[in-house]
Amino acid sequence: MSERRIKLLQVPQAELESWPMPLDEALRWVSPYEDKVAGRVAIFLTQHAYLYCTAHAASDLEHEVGGVLVGQVRQEERDGRLYIVIQDAIQAQHTQFGPAHLTFTQDSLVQLHSELEERFPGKQMVGWYHTHPRMDVFLSSYDIWLHSNFFGEPWHVALVIEPYAERGGFFCWQPEGRLDPQRYVGFYEMADISYETVVSWGNLELMEPILEDDS
Repeated sequence: MSERRIKLLQVPQAELESWPMPLDEALRWVSPYEDKVAGRVAIFLTQHAYLYCTAHAASDLEHEVGGVLVGQVRQEERDGRLYIVIQDAIQAQHTQFGPAHLTFTQDSLVQLHSELEERFPGKQMVGWYHTHPRMDVFLSSYDIWLHSNFFGEPWHVALVIEPYAERGGFFCWQPEGRLDPQRYVGFYEMADISYETVVSWGNLELMEPILEDDS
């Protein structure tokens, strides 16, 4: 990868739009580390984006594959907390890969920017995803370097998928600017395809909604 550190995301310095979090449209998936990490951003993942990423992940169980996550960055209108809505993804082409690493080349960056402009006008790259076949859900030292140099905004996330065992989780920046490489968080599943969940990752737990007592 070039040391020129070409950014994958160019964000206008405009004030973020304030919208209420779409909690009524989402199911909450939590990780075992939810009480040990305090991510700077809440993550909403559409079912379409989940299925797209998991299908790409399952296409090669021997080598790492990946791409970028596409969506919108917003602020909760009540308390100003950042959240992202991941609506789609772009597979990275021209990558260099192996059993334990994935590299975005210069040609990858050109391809990703081109597809973003052509296919997703008005959307942003809000993070990236890649796989760890037959390993686990974590960030390697190279993953940390890539995320730190290319995805340094507080709303940037890294999704790691272990397709062989069907596991996955998001890594995000902590309030003090730290990135925990072992402790991942869950997400809100947005029902844009089915009212039933489409998530099959066994390392996350579905949090049942709290029903109000009408009596």
